Amino acid sequence: MRPLLLSLALLSAACTQTDDRLPPSDRFVYPSGIVHRAVPGSTNGVLYVSSANFDRCFDLGTLMAVDLDRVAGSGGESLQPLGAYTNPAAPAVELGQLNVAPESFRYIDNFAGEMQLWEDPGFTGAPDARLFIAARGDNNSLHYVDIKAPTQLSCVNNPDSNDCTAGALSLVSGVQDQQEGQPRADAPFGVFFDPFGIPTQPDKSGPRVWVTHLNPADSPIRSRTNFESYVVDVSATTPKDVATTEKEKDEASANPSVSPADFHPLTLPNFPIGGSNSVVADERYVFVTGRLSGAAISDTSLARRFLVRVLDKYNLDAGRILEPGLDLGFAASEARGLALTPRSTTAPSAPRRLYVAVRSPDTLLIVNVQGIEKESDLPQLSVVGAVPLPDGPTQVALVPRGELRSELVLVSCSDAGVVAIYDPDVGQVVAQVLVGERSGTQSPQPFGLAVQEQGPGARIFVSNFGDGRVSVIDIPDLGSPQLARLVAHLGVRQDVGESAQCQEEQL
Repeated sequence: MRPLLLSLALLSAACTQTDDRLPPSDRFVYPSGIVHRAVPGSTNGVLYVSSANFDRCFDLGTLMAVDLDRVAGSGGESLQPLGAYTNPAAPAVELGQLNVAPESFRYIDNFAGEMQLWEDPGFTGAPDARLFIAARGDNNSLHYVDIKAPTQLSCVNNPDSNDCTAGALSLVSGVQDQQEGQPRADAPFGVFFDPFGIPTQPDKSGPRVWVTHLNPADSPIRSRTNFESYVVDVSATTPKDVATTEKEKDEASANPSVSPADFHPLTLPNFPIGGSNSVVADERYVFVTGRLSGAAISDTSLARRFLVRVLDKYNLDAGRILEPGLDLGFAASEARGLALTPRSTTAPSAPRRLYVAVRSPDTLLIVNVQGIEKESDLPQLSVVGAVPLPDGPTQVALVPRGELRSELVLVSCSDAGVVAIYDPDVGQVVAQVLVGERSGTQSPQPFGLAVQEQGPGARIFVSNFGDGRVSVIDIPDLGSPQLARLVAHLGVRQDVGESAQCQEEQL
């Protein structure tokens, strides 16, 4: 992936900004964030996909709600349900026609990163479902997009338009009372919906959204001095969501807001300066991974590395940041995606697992996690395993298998072009599923992962950042994950044919 990213960075600089270069509504353009939602009455559900428009051949990124029952191939083929693809030797079905309706398509900022879904019909005042998308384009935005119906999207800040960029929450220019450019979150990337909120702070007791950012913030801006990296928490709701009277609803703003009190510093002495990559939150503790950044002047000769930091939500005012020292148990250079196993319903105090994708060497770290209950003041994290992975591990997702079996661990490996499946009950990677064909020396670059649970099996959706498609992987029986295989592609390739025209014109 690194050679392609370098070439695209140069290509981005060569593209000339013009008016009305609107992105297409019939294909993905560098798909990144991806979420699946089961829908009553639907066979395959709905897939929400953000497009990053990484080479900036268009002016904006996109968000699509794809009705998976309506996608089709050139010969009228449809996406068959899990279990229908029984021939292991059959090639993946190409379903290039997304058939996205106008109400299922919205514009967002460029360079979209991760995306999360909030689905809670019981929450008073809030929508049945809301998407949160981090986008590190010119506005450094966190987008709030409501799902009015399964495939009907509505910009929270601009509901009468298909343009969600107008009035979107900027984590740079939208922060009031900055001092010399701080705090700010340059290049927001990771996002996690936290239903627990922060009970110790009344104004933050409702659901929150945690956001990371790739570029450390210097002070003053562009001085390349006094760098700081943050994780940010913002409200998942807006004033209009929680308004109770008609008068309050008329006067309330639909726009979310962010203040300096929502920024939590992550840097520590004697550690290299880096960005924050991905984040997960539990009742009390928030886990953040660290990523090396060329944007900051950093002493990379320091022996320690920022792999995971732990934020104590109950002691935010004191700025309590815990460094668990995972780099002392395994010497990796940086971390990317992570996933925390859920609390056991039968043994709530039992140890849990944190799975972390690290690089150099490319490995899945298995971390034992204890003492993270809301009553505990001292969480304990220790590396108990390190599993070699294919090149470029990026995102991590879990597939539940019930209380009696460990969750399967999925890792998108961008450089290798595969999704690796680790089975904790076996103690090894049991499958490596190639998500697409290579174009020259470049991988399809799998990035985001979404899981559709269905009976005894699961279907995995993978956003191929490099080739512009979404790959569909079926695991008919979660007891035999080694039989996982690629069954379909959604969308058309962006790296060949007409889809590559923009790139070719700019070379």
